[in-house]
Amino acid sequence: MIPDAYFGRFETAKYRKAGALKRKLIQRFVSSIHELFIEANPVQRVLEIGVGEGFLSGYLSEKFPEKQFTGVDLNPADIERLQRLFPSIQARVGSAYDLSDLPSGFDLVICAEVLEHLETPDRALAEIQRLACRRVILSVPYEPFFMLSNLLAGNNVRRFGNDVEHINHWSPASFRRLIEPRFDVVRMTTSYPWVLCLAAPR
Repeated sequence: MIPDAYFGRFETAKYRKAGALKRKLIQRFVSSIHELFIEANPVQRVLEIGVGEGFLSGYLSEKFPEKQFTGVDLNPADIERLQRLFPSIQARVGSAYDLSDLPSGFDLVICAEVLEHLETPDRALAEIQRLACRRVILSVPYEPFFMLSNLLAGNNVRRFGNDVEHINHWSPASFRRLIEPRFDVVRMTTSYPWVLCLAAPR
């Protein structure tokens, strides 16, 4: 499990300023990603879309230093911080809508907590499918529980708990319906308040 001290390595407020309960939920979430990562084996080359400062790929790259990690994110400042924190991760600025400059041959693509921010998430899924990787790990907030958790914490009250950056909202059933036209679901699971899926491109 991610140690509490790991959160302090990042500038993003949701990690650095996370309270004890939020840290516990994030730790459980990352443990679930870790389990799906192991289930996806054999894995040597990994791509994370929406890598941010590298919270997830950084943890996995330190757990599995023999594997090659690449990260893509739209925010140049996040990519700069990632390269300082985790120099072994190959990182570049890029959009989830256009991954054409990336090489093929990734064994695993991770797209965690990204699709809910996109106006056309199926475009991003089409790009992931086009990469022809062996497996993908996808995750999104589990609604309506994610919003209810925000409300209970007193966050985004005027928006009924909805994060200002969240455009899309899925339950496990509706998330499966989004995925299945392009991917075969290997396993779908939850880590409150998130839904996670291990899938294989068709």
